[in-house]
Amino acid sequence: MDREVVIEKEPERIISIAPSNTEILFALGLGDKVVGVTDFCDYPEEAKQKEKVGGFSDPNMEKVLSLKPDLVLATIMHEQPVRMLEELNIPVLVLNPKTIEEVFDALLLVGKVTNREDSAKELVDSLEARMKAIEEKVSSIPEDQRPKVFYELWPSPITSAGPGTFVHDLIEKAGGINVASDASKPYPEYSQEMIIEKNPDIIIFSHMGSSQQSKEDIINRPGWEDIKAVKEDKIYYVDENIVQRPTPRLIEGLEEFAKIIHPEIFKD
Repeated sequence: MDREVVIEKEPERIISIAPSNTEILFALGLGDKVVGVTDFCDYPEEAKQKEKVGGFSDPNMEKVLSLKPDLVLATIMHEQPVRMLEELNIPVLVLNPKTIEEVFDALLLVGKVTNREDSAKELVDSLEARMKAIEEKVSSIPEDQRPKVFYELWPSPITSAGPGTFVHDLIEKAGGINVASDASKPYPEYSQEMIIEKNPDIIIFSHMGSSQQSKEDIINRPGWEDIKAVKEDKIYYVDENIVQRPTPRLIEGLEEFAKIIHPEIFKD
């Protein structure tokens, strides 16, 4: 969506139609200006108290308009709502970060548009410092001493995260080797046998949507007792929202991955 947005004055009534954008607004101290969020905007806790404008993929446009927003934050997935809002002369900012660095850019952009440039710069500086601290600590680890990490975001079919995803970036920045790094698409599917063959040193899993697999479910898969991560009890659960949602919390996800992948370096 190549578009130019004109925002004439500091927004006072902001609606977010994506959980990631809601997190960004609150992280910049703009919670008091947020008048509407989606049913899925669950962080921070205060976001849950805000007026709801429907789902992520199907926001209720009547509800959005009734809240009289002077700025709406959307994503690249919201082509139709964006068009409708533009026709009504409501400014819409579309965020589409694909890397951690682009999340920092999104924070700075929202800061600029909402007159919170100083807060945004301060936050980005602090997040970058935390990221660099980890990258520096793992930079001297030779490739052959970096653990092979398998990340499972869905159990059936087994689905992982390859290049072009935040998870892939986080594993690499935390000093690991992503088992799915040779995948030809962002979210590759694998058979149980393929993972046995790849023999990861570490397995990290998350729950997405209705998936509720447990560590025990993973351990009990046929043949998986031969996988190094299972033998050495290196199977860990991580909240998907801190590793898959484009928000400042990705740095929390990076710190979590670093502790899992290199506990000898990153002690609490």
